[in-house]
Amino acid sequence: MVVTILSCNTDSNSNFQNDASGQPISIIPLPELMEKKEGQFTINENTVLVLPNNDEEWKWVANILTSKLGDLKMAGKSSENSITFEVNKSIANPEGYELEVSSNDIKITSANPNGAAHAVQTLLQLFPTAIYSNNKKTNWVLPQVKIKDSPRFKYRGMHLDVCRHFFNVKEVKKYIDLIALHKMNTFHWHLTEDQGWRIEIKQYPKLTEIGGFRNGTLIGHYNDQPHQFDGKRYGGFYTQEEIKEVVQYAKERFITVLPEIELPGHAQAALAAYPELGCTGEKVEVLQKWGVSENVFCPKEETFVFLENVLKEVMDLFPGKYIHIGGDECPKSQWKESVFCQNLMKKNGLKDEMELQSYFIK
Repeated sequence: MVVTILSCNTDSNSNFQNDASGQPISIIPLPELMEKKEGQFTINENTVLVLPNNDEEWKWVANILTSKLGDLKMAGKSSENSITFEVNKSIANPEGYELEVSSNDIKITSANPNGAAHAVQTLLQLFPTAIYSNNKKTNWVLPQVKIKDSPRFKYRGMHLDVCRHFFNVKEVKKYIDLIALHKMNTFHWHLTEDQGWRIEIKQYPKLTEIGGFRNGTLIGHYNDQPHQFDGKRYGGFYTQEEIKEVVQYAKERFITVLPEIELPGHAQAALAAYPELGCTGEKVEVLQKWGVSENVFCPKEETFVFLENVLKEVMDLFPGKYIHIGGDECPKSQWKESVFCQNLMKKNGLKDEMELQSYFIK
């Protein structure tokens, strides 16, 4: 028997030949340990799937696999020609796993379904790339291999800005699939901006009716002068039911959705809908160019009530522990010119507008 071992200390460009197709085995991210052995295992119409129990999360793990392989027969216990999931609580990392492909079967061991889901993503990377197409077939041939892996970082996320460029629900789900494939566990969803407000807030319907659409978009580079615009109405938003759908879709792939609601800057789309929340009260349009707008939320009680009400609705939609509130890139020009802001600074002993921003965040 020939055994090739790859550890995390080995050059990440190392490859191992797949016995069936001659293609290199490339697992992303690189596992902590991989041993490749001679021989192969074939998944066919008689291959059965064995789960430790019928809990909902284990069904999610199975669905990740069957979404690519098609329906597999379920069995109560492992045997030859089976894909078996087993629980081993001694695996310390909740997202860690062990995966072994032998000539007779496939065994996946983890402390809980989270780790098993990552093992499935690794298993799918052992297949020919055709597994990621929509053409389901039988008789997939896999190399014999043993893999042990666990993530180094507890938080592993990707960010998607849907405000400058809108992604529909189908596209967002595709993005979540790609995050899951790379064993990330957090989807940072950037939902509000100067260029568009993308989440339905029922108490403030104008946020999406007005703030969800801009009357044109910058053509070319921001530094190209003079600025040119396409004059085309652009935008979109997610209803709360669509938000729930995406959150559930991510949950079934063991991904937490972290929403971002920008404040006090990046607020022009919100101010287009509710100009009274700004310092000037002047009507503005949803921003058509890139960059950072001078139009920001005014730190008055009316604004804080608005934001609190918005965040309450957001909290009801997202079960995660956190909401991202931005807090960066807040131009201070309007605050400097605002009599209200200057009086507020004096009243609270704030020495400058930077401290006023901290006051706003707190």
